[in-house]
Amino acid sequence: MRGKNIWIIALVVLGVVGLVFVEGFVNPRIEAQQDQYEAEQNNPLTHDFAALVKYRSPYMGDNSNLSHLNQALPLQERLDGYQLYPETFTAQVNYSLNTHEMDTEELERILVYNAIANFVMIDNLEQVVYQLENTSYTLHRESAQQWAGTELKKLQNLELWNSIVREKLVETAQVKAAFSQIVDN
Repeated sequence: MRGKNIWIIALVVLGVVGLVFVEGFVNPRIEAQQDQYEAEQNNPLTHDFAALVKYRSPYMGDNSNLSHLNQALPLQERLDGYQLYPETFTAQVNYSLNTHEMDTEELERILVYNAIANFVMIDNLEQVVYQLENTSYTLHRESAQQWAGTELKKLQNLELWNSIVREKLVETAQVKAAFSQIVDN
C-alpha cells in the first residue's frame, strides 16, 4: 500500500508542477505573442495582409464579407458600421473617430492601405468612402490603380503587395503623395 501512495503523491506533484509550468510560463508567452500580433494589425506597415485572402470576393454586395474584411484591417477598433451603394459600386465605412484624435500621417497611411486592400479583395468595388465624425474621404479604384502602377488584382500576391503598397507607405512624403493622388475631396 505504501508504494501506491508514493506513486499517487508523485503523480499529484508532477501534475501540480506541470500546471504551474503551463499556467505560469506557457500561457503567458502565448498571450504575449497574441497581444503583439494584434497590436501589429493596427499598423499598415506590420499588418498581416495574407490573413485577408479569405475575404476575397468578386462582388461588393456581400455585406458580411465586406464587414469581416474591414474588421481585419487597421483601425478596426473604431469601426461604426457600413453602407453599401450598389448602383455606384461604393462602400461607405463609418468610423467613430475625429481626425484630431490621430496623427494626420498615420490616418492617411491607414486610409490608403485599407482602401487599396478593399479594392484588391473586392473586384467590383469602385469607391470607398470613409466617413469620420468630422469629415469624409472618398477613394477611387482607378486612382489607386494609377498610384500602384499595376492592376490591383495582381496585388493579391504578398510579395507584390509589400513592394508596391507597403514599401510606398513608409516615408511621410510617400504617404502624402499617395493620399493626395487617391483621395477625392
